[in-house]
Amino acid sequence: MVAGAVLTGGALLLMSLLPGAPSNASEMAAWVESGDSLLSWSDELLFFAIICWGTAARGLFRINNVGSSVRTTVGTTGLAVALVALVVLLLELGRLVYPVYRIRLSGEAMALVVSEAFGALHLAVLGFTVAAVALSWSTPAGRIGRAFGILTGVAFALGSFPWLTPNWWNSVVAAVVAAWGVFLAFATVTGTQHARPAKDPRSSSSASRH
Repeated sequence: MVAGAVLTGGALLLMSLLPGAPSNASEMAAWVESGDSLLSWSDELLFFAIICWGTAARGLFRINNVGSSVRTTVGTTGLAVALVALVVLLLELGRLVYPVYRIRLSGEAMALVVSEAFGALHLAVLGFTVAAVALSWSTPAGRIGRAFGILTGVAFALGSFPWLTPNWWNSVVAAVVAAWGVFLAFATVTGTQHARPAKDPRSSSSASRH
């Protein structure tokens, strides 16, 4: 999960460095060409981020002693929505930067793909908003975890419209995504280790005698 969060934050950070997309479809090709390297690296990082998120999330909450709570169910659903949206974003970015069968997109088609890409990003950040509040509330970190989850959720909600917010704020949201994932992973794993019952030394010695 740490790797997935950091890779996602890196991909979103690269996207936040892009200049604002033009509203005129005739200028879209020049915009995509100018940001080709940023879009390409974002696309590559997102692929590995999704793999890491999915692999980690599957096992991380199965071993959590609050895995059956309503909050965790809501949070994991929000995380699943975010991952599906990231898959859509991955496909849209890939279509912009990779010439499939050398088919060139018109300005109108590029404008549609860019709109869908930022729509998918909007949905992904909203999914992270739900996950941040619900899952951070369910960690063994107590009040610190709850406060961090609420603040993170507010930051995500404010950053879920990247075409309306300035680039510096979108960069902050990208960093918060990485920080939240790292916090969630360590808080959950640490709490799970503390929750494991200690071994009874008498039972161990008795078993060794037999």
